[in-house]
Amino acid sequence: MVLTGWFFVNIVAPLLLPVVGILPLRLLPLGAHPSGLLLMSTVKDGQLCWAVIAMGTSTIYELWVALEAHKQVPTWAGVALAGVILIMLPAMTVAAGGSVFSTPIRTTSARGFRAWFLHYKVFVASVVMAAVAAFIYTELHFGIAP
Repeated sequence: MVLTGWFFVNIVAPLLLPVVGILPLRLLPLGAHPSGLLLMSTVKDGQLCWAVIAMGTSTIYELWVALEAHKQVPTWAGVALAGVILIMLPAMTVAAGGSVFSTPIRTTSARGFRAWFLHYKVFVASVVMAAVAAFIYTELHFGIAP
């Protein structure tokens, strides 16, 4: 139960709550739903990278606290630290760049998955970075937990 609660509060909620936050806007009498209310509009420009930065910061903090308390840390903690730092650097660039350079919403899906993948490459990259950061954070957290 602890794993489920920790994982929901530290991984799932930061990644999904901002996305789900757009759903209540559909209740407003806006007439036709503008493309800005599509779920993809909340993540298409690398917005998940903000959560990557937060998870990376939390990972570094937890490792720092464990080292200060002279806890025994796993031998792979140094690799995890390097990995989280290396994933945070491109995440910062993608998150900042996504707020300046917007990807248009695709209006047609007739061209197939490859075309979709190439069109939303920033989104796909942010999903990969989020998965890596979530994995490292979870593994390190439970690797140094009492």
